[in-house]
Amino acid sequence: MASSVGLTAIANSYHKLECLNISKHTEFSEISICNIIRSCPKLQQLDLSYCVITDITIEEIVRSCLNLKYLNLEGCYNISKEAVNQLNPNIHVENFVMPPDLIGIVRNHLTQNNVANRQILAQSLQSLLDLSMRDN
Repeated sequence: MASSVGLTAIANSYHKLECLNISKHTEFSEISICNIIRSCPKLQQLDLSYCVITDITIEEIVRSCLNLKYLNLEGCYNISKEAVNQLNPNIHVENFVMPPDLIGIVRNHLTQNNVANRQILAQSLQSLLDLSMRDN
């Protein structure tokens, strides 16, 4: 947790911070990330790519980051589209991708008993696997 303490110390010292990139810092807790967001109301650019965050972080951004212009959410798969829709429309949200509804895709294709649909399912699963491997 020393990293989270350091992140909080930075937030408390730099209230005028306008740009923050904590991309790929999976050691930061969501609480720490929300604390820094709350402590830096002048943020204009925020990169949270591959951080372990949920809708709670997005809700904090909505409340605290009134000057935000750019937000990178690449690799943040625990965020709902509904939460992202609450963001100010003037914020350029980069790389937000909803994870595919794999169960729904499989269910739809298995209930249709024909070869073409099974081939589509196989291609979809391969694409999902390729996407997963690329992200790792």
